[in-house]
Formats: sequence, C-alpha cells, structure tokens
Amino acid sequence: MPRKDVQRAASNLPASYSLTWRLVTPLLGLMLRRRAKQGKEDAARLVERFGLYQTSLPKGAVWVHAVSVGETVAGLSLIEALAARLPSQAFIITTNTVTAAKLVNDWTTEANVTHLYQPLDHPTFVDRFLDASAPIAAIFMESDFWPNLIHRTAGRDIPVIFASSQISDAAAARWRRRPALAAAVFGTAELVLAVNDKQAGRLCDLGARSDIIHRVGSLKLTSGGMKTDPSLMAILKQAAGDRRIFLAASTHDGEDLSVIKAAQALGNEWFTLLAPRHPKRGNTIAALCRDQMPNVKAPARRALGQTPATGEVIHIVDTLGEMGSLFAIADVVFLGGSLLPIGGHNPLEPAQFGLPVICGPHLAKNQAEFDGIREIGGVTDIANGDELVDAVKAGILNDDAKQTSESAMKSYAKKASKRPAIAADHIIALLHDRTPSK
Repeated sequence: MPRKDVQRAASNLPASYSLTWRLVTPLLGLMLRRRAKQGKEDAARLVERFGLYQTSLPKGAVWVHAVSVGETVAGLSLIEALAARLPSQAFIITTNTVTAAKLVNDWTTEANVTHLYQPLDHPTFVDRFLDASAPIAAIFMESDFWPNLIHRTAGRDIPVIFASSQISDAAAARWRRRPALAAAVFGTAELVLAVNDKQAGRLCDLGARSDIIHRVGSLKLTSGGMKTDPSLMAILKQAAGDRRIFLAASTHDGEDLSVIKAAQALGNEWFTLLAPRHPKRGNTIAALCRDQMPNVKAPARRALGQTPATGEVIHIVDTLGEMGSLFAIADVVFLGGSLLPIGGHNPLEPAQFGLPVICGPHLAKNQAEFDGIREIGGVTDIANGDELVDAVKAGILNDDAKQTSESAMKSYAKKASKRPAIAADHIIALLHDRTPSK
C-alpha cells in the first residue's frame, strides 16, 4: 500500500472518538486508582497509562502491543523470532493486564525487551508514548485495535503491522456499524498476518488492503515450547498414584463449580488439577471446594507451598508459568474460558504435549485454532458443564488410539511452532523495503 495512502487513512479518524477521550480525562485517574485497588492495575506504574515514564525508553525499538496472557505469548514468540534475525534490535512490548506483565517479566530471553503498560487511547497519552519511544515499527497482536494508537502511529510514518490477526463475529459487527472508524484503523496497516482465510477476508472487508494480507496462523505457541518442572511433576504424580489425572486448565469464575462437581462424580479413580487463569482466585476456589465437599479435606494450594497428599481429590495450582508441567502429566484436559462467553484459550499449548482438549461452546478468541485441531480429531465439544464428566471419561483411549492421537496433535503443534519465524520474515521484508537505499 502506498505510504501516502496509509497516511491519508490515518488522517481520517472521526473527531468524535478523540473528543470522547478528552471529555472523560478528569475521570481517568480515579478509574485507574480504583482498578489498582482491585488488583487490575499496577499501582506503582499507573503513570505509564498516561504516557509518562520514570526512566528513558529505548529509541528506535520495534514495538509489539499485546493485551493479556494469550496475546503476550504470541507477541513474545514473535519477538524471539525477530531477535534471532536482528540480534542488536531493541523491542518494547506493551500489555494491558498485570498477569501479562508478570509473564513478560518472568520470561527468559537474550532479546533486548522493555515492558510497558499500554497508554490509554487518549490522543495526548498516545503522543507522549510515541515521542518517548520513537519506534521503527508497531505490531498489534491478535485483535486489540485501538484507534488512536494505530492512526497516530501511522500518521508519523511508522509502519503499522497486524500479526496473528483475528476478529470475532461480534467485534466485526461493531466495527461495521462505524465504517469511518473502521476504515481509519484497518486502512492504515502496511502488513496483515491473518490466522486463516476467513479472518483475512474479514479484515479486508473492514478496510485492510487485500494485497498486504498473508495467511500465517496464530503465533501463540513459542518455538521453544512450554517449560516443565520435573520436581513439580514428580510431586503431582506421587499424589495421583495409580489414578488418572484430569486437568482443568485456565478456568474462570463460573467454570470452577463444574470442574469441582466433575471431580466428585469421577470418584476415587481420578486426581483433578484445577489451574485457574487468574491465580489470585485460588482462595475463592478453595472455599468453593469446601462448600461443595464438606466431608473432604480442604484441597492443597500450590501458591501456599502446600503439597497434595496421596489420594487427595483436587489440587489447586494457583500459580503462573507451570502449565507446561501440568500438560505433561495430564491424561485428559478441559480448556477453560470456553463455558462462558470469554472466547476460549490456546489449544496449541496442550497440543504440543499430544493432548486433545475438551471445550465449551465459546471459542471466538481462538476459533481458527480450535477449527484446525478439530479437523484432526483433537477437540471434544460440550454444550455446558453438566457434560464435562462424560467427556472426561470418553477422553481415555486405548493404547493404539492414544498413540495415533498424540502423534497427530504433536505434529500439528510442531508445524504451528514455525509460524513466528514465517511472520518475522514478512515483517523484516517490509522494514527492508521501507529502508532508503544508500
């Protein structure tokens, strides 16, 4: 897309959008402080939401914008691939959630990465961020399309890239109701790396140029795979004994009760690991277990350093960064965020361990990946939590069928792990084309 056309699209953002932000400016500080008290913001770094920074930022970085954990995994995967090709390049990654920030801070890498919280989409705050960082490229992960972040970036002749891109039916419908805003956002992209053909067509309908769209797939599986901790795995296997292990991964409030009831119904032949998406809910889940199972000893919690006793029915793994160990020992997996309209979580993670997944009907955030894995028989769909027990029991396969399923899932995940490198090559080609020849 010609750069003058990109800048023209960036200049067409409806004034009413920025005016709304300016009108609510007096309330933003109060809102952020309230969220900080709820644990939804980092109180020590609230100024970053206003585009203000306590230390100087690296200039000329490649800026990657994510939202929460799933998008951050994709962003970090892409950064790794870019850093392998551009070892001296600095990177900035912005996120919205504290859990995503912790993921970045705990991430081990040789890449030069600075984490920041995303500035609110107020034009003044966005300009402050762009002044402080002066990125050479802006990469927006998944479906987090902030109009001012995008259009003010493109207006400075900074290439805007959409990577691992997908947008839900509901979100696409909202954008279509505001065609001028959609055109000003999606028309600025100089490169779109969509997850599949359907999403490519949808993004094109919203204003992205068809000639700059490539089908690459989701980037949510790191090329190095998920980490495992042999000591944790040994502890959990000892607690399980001869029982099978049922893992409820990345559950949300409203799904835990279905898991607890399933654990009760499965009986003494199963050991259930309940790993909430947000570890701070561990205490609430423990209380729910006590209410539902008054005659059973309260479950141990990983966050408190408690070790599950042999024969224990449920163990609450309310920590971050240990899901790989849980996938490595599980026999059957339910993937949370799917019984409620949250959108489902990343099925590529259990797939790399050869595990098919049980999921509810709400899969919009990762629909393309679920569809791909479903085609190889790796998804068991349930309509509600009452169907979870039967799905868990049906997930136990005979040896031959299990070996075939594991091979198919691992092969799918291995192919997916190459996507960040493909995406990085597309991005570097764009940057190379934009670099004036000497």
